Amino acid sequence: MLNRLKISLILAPLALLMLVGVYIYSLWSEERERRAEIPFDATRVMNRDLLKFHQKRGSFPEKLEDLEGVVWEKKDRNYVSQGRSMIHRNYFYLYSKIDPHRFSLWAVPIGKVRDEALTLFLVGTPTSDRTWKGPALPFPDIENLSAAPSSNDLIMLGLVEQPNTRQESKSK
Repeated sequence: MLNRLKISLILAPLALLMLVGVYIYSLWSEERERRAEIPFDATRVMNRDLLKFHQKRGSFPEKLEDLEGVVWEKKDRNYVSQGRSMIHRNYFYLYSKIDPHRFSLWAVPIGKVRDEALTLFLVGTPTSDRTWKGPALPFPDIENLSAAPSSNDLIMLGLVEQPNTRQESKSK
């Protein structure tokens, strides 16, 4: 009887410790899954990389896939529509080269919690950027996105133009 009591006094705290550990792990796991579903905007990074490509080649790429090997490391990415679009961290990016020195980039949130993120539209040149932000677009509107929408089209989608940003010249 005394041996059983000793074993119980040892096993009870171990079981309690294990229960607390499993509970903490389940909370951590749920938080990780929740964070993985939140759309993360990478338009600034993509804009920077497109400008680097322009500096190296003298014009913007025809498609996002052309950045691989020049600016990006070669690895598997989730490209769509012959490399012109891609899905990255719950955002759908639609890139269009308007002319050799001007491009447009749509960033549209997708996934379960897409309504909590912003839709962005960026028109970039080597010297300036124009950015519009607005709420997540409904799926039918995503299918009809234009490479060069008018200001009225953007307003109809609920996007608002942000103050212009100028690129710093790196001539030294």
